[in-house]
Amino acid sequence: MATILALSSLLFQSVSAAKDVIAVPETTAASTGSLYSSPNVYSSNLLQNIADAQGGDLPVIRVGGNSQDRAIYDSSLTVPTATSCAADPEAILCIGNSLFDSYGAFPNGTKYSHGFNLAANNASGYETLTATVPLACQALQDGLLEVWELGNEPDLYRGKWRPSDWTEAEYTTEWLNGTDRIRTLLQQSCPELASQLAFMAPSLSSPGSALKLSNIFAAGLDKENTVKQISVHNYMSGATSPGVTLQSTLMNHTAVVQSITKHVQNAQSVASVPADYILGEHNSLYGGGAAGLSNTFGAALWVLEFSAYAASTGVIKRLHFHQSQGAAYSAWTPVGSPATNPPYYGKLAAATFLGASSNVQVKEVSLPAGSDSDLDSAYAAYVDGNLTRLAVLNLRQYDSTSGGARPSQNYTIQVPTGSSWTVKRLTAAGSDVTTGVTFNGFAYEYESLGQAVRVNGTTSDEKVTADENGTVTITVRDSEAVIATIS
Repeated sequence: MATILALSSLLFQSVSAAKDVIAVPETTAASTGSLYSSPNVYSSNLLQNIADAQGGDLPVIRVGGNSQDRAIYDSSLTVPTATSCAADPEAILCIGNSLFDSYGAFPNGTKYSHGFNLAANNASGYETLTATVPLACQALQDGLLEVWELGNEPDLYRGKWRPSDWTEAEYTTEWLNGTDRIRTLLQQSCPELASQLAFMAPSLSSPGSALKLSNIFAAGLDKENTVKQISVHNYMSGATSPGVTLQSTLMNHTAVVQSITKHVQNAQSVASVPADYILGEHNSLYGGGAAGLSNTFGAALWVLEFSAYAASTGVIKRLHFHQSQGAAYSAWTPVGSPATNPPYYGKLAAATFLGASSNVQVKEVSLPAGSDSDLDSAYAAYVDGNLTRLAVLNLRQYDSTSGGARPSQNYTIQVPTGSSWTVKRLTAAGSDVTTGVTFNGFAYEYESLGQAVRVNGTTSDEKVTADENGTVTITVRDSEAVIATIS
């Protein structure tokens, strides 16, 4: 099974929307609950594009993140969210009834995971869980629920919301008590969901987290058989970490392999658990990403490279790319100055390559001697055992200001003799640009509400044919990638 692309958002920021806008942050939330149930045409179209590319499956929306562990419920709120409320004078994020109207605002068939607050180990936290389980389940009971989530990155609670020596066993006890409470509340409000209880957990911050994944499951996290997705988070590095560059951190095959290998090893430590291993929160650089890195075309190439290699492991079953309003790594900007950002195009290319995941196997392609292991990569997608698609990436950094003729590389790959291929190119003026990206000659910008628009001067559906030796040669410019599909 190939990796399924999904989206992850801060609490409700990427779910609720006024008409034709989306991702209203808590500090600028719309003032009436009715706005939050209105469809968002722009964002819905962008999601539908990805669904169409990957065989019809809409991305699963994870509603959670740091905000879920800050959210305190206040029934008196007349707005969906607020930065303070009477329910808890110390709360920095409060949620009201109208927040839950946002579910269902995305295209029909969209599924969600909903995150509950585990960090608030006090009366308001307990009351929030008691009040919001019924609200969430009633909003999601008509086939919209994928899984629940209780707590976000609990390994980072140490020394903040829990003692510095808080253990895996203590976390597991809390989580089991909390999920048992959720089950009881569901039995009262949504009994059909109580009988199908499913969670993503433990949502650790990284494979090297202070709380060890294997110890958590050894302590009995899944003793009730409710963990359906083993969730661990991933970022290549931090937005302000020293030494982070586009070429060495993102546009780098070796760096991607090293990042993913940690998860493969982590997954092997819990291989006996009957659940999919997923990256439940993931993006380029933690802290919202870095301008000039996470919002560039180079980051779009990274999205494709990471997605393809993750799928090739056969271990990672889903990637939840994190979104938040105003973050450099977000795939699109829906309010303020709406725009489709370069990472979106990487997701669209990745979805095109992976296709419908249920019958796809991805393998890394061995490139000829002389290829650069950091900068050249290629992948093959097999559908029912038959070679169907290729992804080829030239990760050499070429900026729009580099000057001179743009270099290119020829990639020769073994394929069926005489086979014909259609090539779709993921390209832009350079790895540094934040606009002007196209995939197969089309743009998906806000001006068209995310619908495809043919861009003059670009190529679309190029044709190449394998020779009598069963090799096909594809030319890819520096800072560019292609998806080739057998005709």
